[in-house]
Amino acid sequence: MRATVPSGIALLVVPAIALADVPVIDRTNYEVAKKTAETTNQILDTNKNILTTVEDTLKAVTGDRGSTASPLKDLAVGSGFSVSAMPSFDSILKEGVPNFGNMGGDIARTAKTFINGLQLVKSLSGKEDSTFSGDKSYEQLVNTVLGVSALVNGSQQAIETRRSAFEKAGAQIGTAQDIKGSIDQNTQLQVQSGLTLNEMIGVMNGAVTSLQAENQRRLTDISNTKKALAFGN
Repeated sequence: MRATVPSGIALLVVPAIALADVPVIDRTNYEVAKKTAETTNQILDTNKNILTTVEDTLKAVTGDRGSTASPLKDLAVGSGFSVSAMPSFDSILKEGVPNFGNMGGDIARTAKTFINGLQLVKSLSGKEDSTFSGDKSYEQLVNTVLGVSALVNGSQQAIETRRSAFEKAGAQIGTAQDIKGSIDQNTQLQVQSGLTLNEMIGVMNGAVTSLQAENQRRLTDISNTKKALAFGN
């Protein structure tokens, strides 16, 4: 006898084997994975934006901005008169001839015209290369008058030049493309302001020198008067 398998049992076994190869989708896990992927993309996009912002910020605060600040570098003494160009008052006359060094020609001519207009004598004693104290004091006073004349004329010219330069510089405020450019502009303005202040100090030194020459002249006159009275006695 042969063993036989009931047909009902065979029908139950075959479908079970076929269903084992069908993939099963877990919708809950799928939604979680999808949300995770979306969140990851958002994080990556945010990181890209942060990196771009950092790079832009770095560019805005670093690097050379010479082209932005360089137009401001000649505000104080870039052109026109500068006290530093004047020779010392002691050497402004050489053998009776005015010497203005690197000073502008128009300022030198004005000072020469002024001193020549006074028609001063070369020395009080009338002697050349005199060692008389009165002649030395007189010579120093003439030098000072000539120097102060040039200083006044040059300073008046510089006032107009620097005013125009600073007004033009003021028009450039706010035109820098980034923070670094603005900082460099402000730094250059501070430097130019310091140089302008130094010019003012130089002018004040000229005024003090003028007072010193006058005091020296008075002291010499007092001394010579004393010598004359002592000689008469």
